[in-house]
Amino acid sequence: MRKLILFFAGLILLALMFATLLTSGFIYDTSAKITTEPYFFQPNDNYTRRLGKPQTPAEIGDEVMRSMLISKYITEFFYITPDTKETALRVAGKTSLARMSTSEAFQTWLDTVAPRIEDLSKSGVLRTVSVVDAEFQSKTEHGEYWRIVYELKTWERPNDFLVSPTTKQGVLYMDIYYQPGMRSSSLDISEYLESGGDPAAVFRFGVFDVVLQE
Repeated sequence: MRKLILFFAGLILLALMFATLLTSGFIYDTSAKITTEPYFFQPNDNYTRRLGKPQTPAEIGDEVMRSMLISKYITEFFYITPDTKETALRVAGKTSLARMSTSEAFQTWLDTVAPRIEDLSKSGVLRTVSVVDAEFQSKTEHGEYWRIVYELKTWERPNDFLVSPTTKQGVLYMDIYYQPGMRSSSLDISEYLESGGDPAAVFRFGVFDVVLQE
């Protein structure tokens, strides 16, 4: 009698397992229901900094483009990361800072700003840069220059969020060259960008001279 009960109990369990497999097959019929639902995260609360369709140079406008390139240059001039290899590339002239500068302007950076950047980078310092004001001045003691007021925000102690960054403002005079459009024969733009080059260096923008005013 006991064996008979166990036999029927086994049949019932097999039936239940078979029914479960059938139900699962109906629910998860992957061969008939293959869909992809793309989602994009919004990386910023400000709508102007969310992912969107890139603007063309014509939509941006020449004045805004020039301001963006000036801000880019100022950032390249002063920023610091705790990455000594990256700093070494900047000093060796293998980044957009050198490409956007004449040899005289780049040498000024090497002589005045680069040594301090190298020392702070070795110490794990992080520094961000922002432009406070940019104004073209036709009559200065240096000639016709752009007067750039910049702000440096420096975190001097790495991985210590209890220490607030130090903030400092300064003035840099720049003799710049800018024409709408991108460089032509001297640079293979597609190859340069595909190899990871900085897009800022493909525009017809350059800095002839810089004068620091602390």
